[in-house]
Amino acid sequence: MSDSSREPHPIQCALDLRARVLAERGQEEVDPHGLADQIRQHCHHTRFKSMRLAHGWRRVDDAVDAIRRWQIEQGHSATGLDIRSWQNWEAGSRPGPHNLDLLSRFFASDAVCLGFAPSYRQVEAQSVRQEHARPLMPEQAVAVCAEESQRYGARMDTPIGSYTIDELEAALHAVAGAYPYTPVLPTLMRAKELRLRAWTLREQCHRPMQIHDLHRIAGWLSVVMANASFDLGGMAAAQTHLRVSDLHAELVGDATLRAWSRSLHALIAYWDGRPHDAAEHAAYACSFTGAQGTTLLRAYGIRARALAQLGEISKADASLRKVEELRQDDQRDEFPGILTFPQAKSWFWTASAHIGLGMRERAAQAEDAALSALELYGVEADERRRSGEMSLTLLDLATARLLRGEHDGIEANLRPVFSAMQRRRIEIIVRRMLQLTAILEQPACRAIQPLREVREELHDYIHYSRQSLSLPQAEVNA
Repeated sequence: MSDSSREPHPIQCALDLRARVLAERGQEEVDPHGLADQIRQHCHHTRFKSMRLAHGWRRVDDAVDAIRRWQIEQGHSATGLDIRSWQNWEAGSRPGPHNLDLLSRFFASDAVCLGFAPSYRQVEAQSVRQEHARPLMPEQAVAVCAEESQRYGARMDTPIGSYTIDELEAALHAVAGAYPYTPVLPTLMRAKELRLRAWTLREQCHRPMQIHDLHRIAGWLSVVMANASFDLGGMAAAQTHLRVSDLHAELVGDATLRAWSRSLHALIAYWDGRPHDAAEHAAYACSFTGAQGTTLLRAYGIRARALAQLGEISKADASLRKVEELRQDDQRDEFPGILTFPQAKSWFWTASAHIGLGMRERAAQAEDAALSALELYGVEADERRRSGEMSLTLLDLATARLLRGEHDGIEANLRPVFSAMQRRRIEIIVRRMLQLTAILEQPACRAIQPLREVREELHDYIHYSRQSLSLPQAEVNA
């Protein structure tokens, strides 16, 4: 039934009214809710039907199709919204909670404005007179202009306060800080949820400083998601997240975020067997001299590893000297956990660079660097130890000792790695195991019984690990 006892006008009347208002004011200046009220009072349709006509949808199926497209654009599957239900709602029926929530979000409205709940505001109803009916009086013109300013001001002065942004940043701190000690997949999904929240707030926000903060938060969350995807084996997905992070960083001119993101590009290329790309990404990261905290220490660390893989001995050594220089500085990062580069990790990467050069004379330096890293990792409480990084360091230590011809204790080095991987599986540790297995396949190692046993244990673990990993591709690429 209509909002009035009078017979509703033909639909064309409402569409003509809409066309006149849009022509007079321009589409950007017309509030759909206000236009729906005009249609309701002039044409006597229900509030919900008036909202459809205010959007220019002559037929119900046009409106249903629009909602389904919107759901897909938002990353959701289109629900079973049907034409008959819509027609019943326009006739006065009330939708269920799920559909009411869907309609409210789609129209950016609520149950009262859509006509599905009574309004208890004590405001005398006033008939809406169209501007084309008679000329405006001066006081009416003043009121219309003031109303327009009010509507635009309401859009600009969004309800995003500093507290809301502070909450989001605190959540980023928590996710990044806990990352090295918690399962990867839940962290990925939590970061995804927070980034979507940041994007939603960004769409609603018009204040430059708040926009700046939201871009930074979304950019760092994209880095966390890239790290998680990388650890889960989703190399392509990780690079997608990093490209988004790059965009956020460029929009706000954040040198630290740009350098950190580019270093992660380099790390992914390094593990993906693209050392030339890794070296180029790392060199670009090193060019952001204004980057704060441990960002440049990290950039030079991955550059040394990439150059070592390429056999560029002098350039790799130059990067390692820069790492040693930067390691002496008192550097503090804005965010904790996965978004910082601790001293232990810099020693682990130094060991990896020496091993990458593939020279026996570097094995002792690699062993010393790995032991320095393990000493620093070891001072942390058990629940705060970076088990993934420690595992990679232990694998490098085993490799360095093999290069030096030491065979004793290799199995003891690897025992904590197997234990850690039971709790928190990381793809690059499996790849590092494969590299160590290739060394153990060499004739000199195959001739030694304890090393044969280590090789077989590694082979069995890798085979089991690859079979047992069950990760939906949609979640890796989320």
